[in-house]
Amino acid sequence: MTTYAPTRRKDAMLSTTSDKTPRTVLVTGAAGLIGVPVVRCLRAQGFRVVAVDDGSAGTLHRLDEFADSAEVRVRVLNIRHRAEFIRLMMTARPWGVMHLAARHFIPDCETSPAETLDINVMGTQNVLDACAVRPPQRLLFASTADVYAPSESPHGEDDRVGPQGVYGWSKLLGERLVCDQAHRLGHCESVVARLFNVYGPGDPHPHLLPEILRQARRGRVLHLGDLDEARDFVYVDDVAEALVVLLRRAEPAVVNVGTGTPVSGRELVDLVASLTGRHLETRVDSTRLRRRSRPVSCANANRLREIVPWWPRTSLHEGIQHAITADLRAGIDEPEGKAS
Repeated sequence: MTTYAPTRRKDAMLSTTSDKTPRTVLVTGAAGLIGVPVVRCLRAQGFRVVAVDDGSAGTLHRLDEFADSAEVRVRVLNIRHRAEFIRLMMTARPWGVMHLAARHFIPDCETSPAETLDINVMGTQNVLDACAVRPPQRLLFASTADVYAPSESPHGEDDRVGPQGVYGWSKLLGERLVCDQAHRLGHCESVVARLFNVYGPGDPHPHLLPEILRQARRGRVLHLGDLDEARDFVYVDDVAEALVVLLRRAEPAVVNVGTGTPVSGRELVDLVASLTGRHLETRVDSTRLRRRSRPVSCANANRLREIVPWWPRTSLHEGIQHAITADLRAGIDEPEGKAS
C-alpha cells in the first residue's frame, strides 16, 4: 500500500479540533468519476475521509484538490490486495465504508471477463472480509442498473434481475455477497445503490456523452453506436449527494439511483448541438455497437424520492452544460450566450 501525498502548501489552513471527533468514512474508487464528488460531499458534511484508489484509471491527480485538507487521507491501494486492505481497515477504523471501486466500462468488461470478476467480485469479497474484521456502522455498495432483466418499463427495485453481460453479473454477485454476509458484519447496516447512467466532468472512459463531446471538439460528424437506445442519465454531483444520504440512513435497502426519464442517444446529440451552437451529424460506427442490446434502461425512482425529496437537483440540460464548461471550454468555439 502506498501513501499518495501531494505537497501541502505551507499556508494551508488546518482544520480546527472540536470536542466531538468527526466520523471517518473510507471510500474505495475515490479518484473516479463518482468518487471525487463523494469525497467533496463527505467533507462538506464534516466527515473525515480515507480515500482509497489504485490509480489504474490514471485519475489519481483528481485527488490533488484535497492536498490541503488535513481531513482527507489518500491511500493508493488495490482492493484485490486482501491483507493490505484489512490492515487499512484496522488502522482507519471507519464509521462508514462506501465501496465504489469497480471495473465498469462495459467494452473492457467484455474483453477481460476474468479480470472483471476478480476486481468486482473478489475485490468486493475482500472489502467484506475487512469489514468483518473491523465492522463499520454503515456500508454502501455501488451496484448498477445492469443487474435488471431488459424491460421497456421503468425498473423498480423488486423487479426481476437478469444481467446480460459480465459487468451486470459481477455486480449482482457483489450485491448477493453484501446481503448474504451481513451476519458477519455485526451491527453494520448495508445499503445497495443501483446506479443508472452517471455522467459529468471527469469521466476517464469513452461513455456516450464524453465521446460525443470529444468528437464534437474535432469536427461536426460524430461516429457513434446505436443512438436509438434510451438511458436514464443522472448527474454525478446529484449521485454523490444521494449516496451520502443513503449511507447516513440506518435502514438497509436496495435503492435505484436514477431520474426516471429515459433519453435516447439522438436526443443527447441534439442537446449537445443546441448547447454548443453547432450542427452535428452522426454516422453509425459498427465497432461501437454492443453485442447485447438493451433498448431502454430507466429507473423507477419513487423509493429514492421518499428518502431524498429534492431528487434530482440537476436537469439534463444543466448537467451537460456543466460538462461542456469543464471539458470543452478550450475545444469548442461556443457562440456567446450558448454555454457558460
